[in-house]
Amino acid sequence: MHRREFLTTIGLAGSANLLKGVPNSVAAADKASRVSLGPKSLLHGTPAVFAPAADGFTVSCPLAAAALVWLEYGETDTLGTLMKGDAQGFVPHDDKVVKIRLRGLKSGTRYYWRAHAKPLRGGATTFTKTYATRTLDPGAQKAAFTVWNDTHDNAQVIRQLHDAREPEADFLLWNGDVSNDVNDRKLLPALYVSPPGVDLAEGAPIFSVRGNHDVRGIWANKMTDYVDFPGGYPYYGFRVGPLGVIVLDTGEDKPDDHPSLKGVAAFQPLIRKQAAWLEQAIASPSLRDAPYRILFCHIPLRWSKEQRPNYARGGYDYVSLRGQEAWQGALARWKTQVVISGHTHKHAWLEPTAGFRFAQLVGGGRTLNDATRIQGSATADALRLTTLNLKGETLHEAIFKPLRREKMTVASRTVDMQKATSIVHSQH
Repeated sequence: MHRREFLTTIGLAGSANLLKGVPNSVAAADKASRVSLGPKSLLHGTPAVFAPAADGFTVSCPLAAAALVWLEYGETDTLGTLMKGDAQGFVPHDDKVVKIRLRGLKSGTRYYWRAHAKPLRGGATTFTKTYATRTLDPGAQKAAFTVWNDTHDNAQVIRQLHDAREPEADFLLWNGDVSNDVNDRKLLPALYVSPPGVDLAEGAPIFSVRGNHDVRGIWANKMTDYVDFPGGYPYYGFRVGPLGVIVLDTGEDKPDDHPSLKGVAAFQPLIRKQAAWLEQAIASPSLRDAPYRILFCHIPLRWSKEQRPNYARGGYDYVSLRGQEAWQGALARWKTQVVISGHTHKHAWLEPTAGFRFAQLVGGGRTLNDATRIQGSATADALRLTTLNLKGETLHEAIFKPLRREKMTVASRTVDMQKATSIVHSQH
């Protein structure tokens, strides 16, 4: 099902059950599949880990009732250190969600942790199981990562992607459109942090990228209550091993003044603001000197038909021309090798051209037939990007050589299916 057909079928208000008799959306499956953390747990499901860095990461804990929350952590499973106070002198507490940032950690080190929760007005303390999360290592000899995109409230797709996770990946990048819209506030914990039957705290920590559907709905601006971005902005950069990464936010797929956005959108100024930040980011030594250079953004910066749609007659962006115009010069100077996106719901690959020196890779989504995961691995010899469907079949593979010379080289092949078995923000 193509993207427009999907939106027409389900509408923007929520998902439909695509398999008869089986709850397919997170909203439908949440109550039946909610993972229990024990009797009378104060956490509404499981926690999740966001915004990993060389010196820390953020744990997000959705709550079922008002509670005090703190973390216990250490370099072994005996834990031993408490993170119990915030920057304002309080023990973190809330009735919906608490986010706690662990700081001052060692790079490339596995930390064990668990979250404790105690009723705000007194009572027994409950706690999660013990998890393990590894900080990023900018000096490592290799890096590995996984990319998901356009899961669109589809519980079955999320579960299958999670079941296929790579246990040694340095990070998971969720490349936008986690939701259909955020008109139901309950979707924020039930989808972005604790999807039913999926424990996101198990496995690689998450870098989040906003898609155009993630910024729709009356509660879309509350996403950051639950999800953490490096430096607090939805655009950022980081280094892990030989890999330099920049994440940019393409915003909506229509102009800010489009009537359907009801006056709440201000993404065109945000795109311009990112252009100024991007100039600083690509000059930072950790990104400037990276052997491999990837940009992640939800809406592609290239497409086969690059023309402005007729928004008045239901048109929308398949390619972010606003982002392309604002960022292309800096991306060329950074010698970006590939832009990885989602949005179209169909896997695609566009080779570099004279006008666009970077390749464009698009992940598929949202149905069981079209969803993909992208596995990335970077070593001293090559950056390899492999796109797989939910059956584990390879759809495409791209291999990039390190940027040791001015000219970038890339080898790409499409597999015959019949044969195939952080850069901290400066003050603005």
